[in-house]
Amino acid sequence: MNPANPGVNPLIYPIVIFTGSLVIAMLLLTYAVSSISAAIRKRREQAIRDWQARGVNFLLGPIQANFLNEPRSFGVGGNGTLVMSDSAIHFAQVMPEREIIIPLKDIERAFLLRRFNGRRGAKPFLIIQRKVGDLTGFQLENAGNWAAAINRAVGAVVSVTLPANAQTGESSASAAWSATN
Repeated sequence: MNPANPGVNPLIYPIVIFTGSLVIAMLLLTYAVSSISAAIRKRREQAIRDWQARGVNFLLGPIQANFLNEPRSFGVGGNGTLVMSDSAIHFAQVMPEREIIIPLKDIERAFLLRRFNGRRGAKPFLIIQRKVGDLTGFQLENAGNWAAAINRAVGAVVSVTLPANAQTGESSASAAWSATN
């Protein structure tokens, strides 16, 4: 018991301070997440308007995607919006705000991997192999449909999935690339 206030348990003050701090932290986290979501939504809407104004004909998408690259010729990667047009793959990245365009004529093939560029995900990565030799990955819903559509568009006659042993190793993307070059 607290001698200055005999009816108050001394544990109540730390509990109140902890609970108040937790509530403030949750409010700040909620604000941060909603701000990021709003930025992504705003960038997506702007990218779609820009593409439509330029006359980009969507064959697939727009869809939310996470971009990765190996080697880093396009940069590190990030979240954004992906579409496939009749002439290119377009990706509007949120941060930094930029657009990546991969012309279909520059694509050799597309396939799927469970692990790419040090990341492993519940959803497979759509891997685009460009004729210059680098690999670009996107994690998105229905990656298999995208790979099949890209291969049809570029005339690649390949399986979109790799053998099971090729999908387990970290260097499988590089091995797949090396095997074709």
